[in-house]
Amino acid sequence: MNKRISETKNSNCSKEQNGYPCLIPAQRVLNLISKKWSIQLIHLLHDGKKFRYNEIKERLQKGWKKEKISDATLSARLADLTKENIFTREVYTELPPKVEYSLTEKGESLSKAIKHLVDWTIETCHQESE
Repeated sequence: MNKRISETKNSNCSKEQNGYPCLIPAQRVLNLISKKWSIQLIHLLHDGKKFRYNEIKERLQKGWKKEKISDATLSARLADLTKENIFTREVYTELPPKVEYSLTEKGESLSKAIKHLVDWTIETCHQESE
């Protein structure tokens, strides 16, 4: 194996992604945020916001009226983002049970990085349409 590829592969991404070796450190994050609804969820919880499952679903439905998120997809994305330490899931011991999701410190920094990408996209699309 090429030494340069091997060094890059081992730098920050030890697992294979979709059956292929991870060649760039950002690949794991790119795979995560490219999943349907991930970016919208990260954006929804920015700046210290906390929401319960049904509040998240309701807010997503208001923001993207043409497309609805299914319960299975929402549950899967919340689990993915929690597993990767982007979201925190706080369970309150009360009746009825209460669970809130919020961004971790890592999630807040990712949210800021995504905002730069969105700003770049808006700026680039605007230039192309002129």
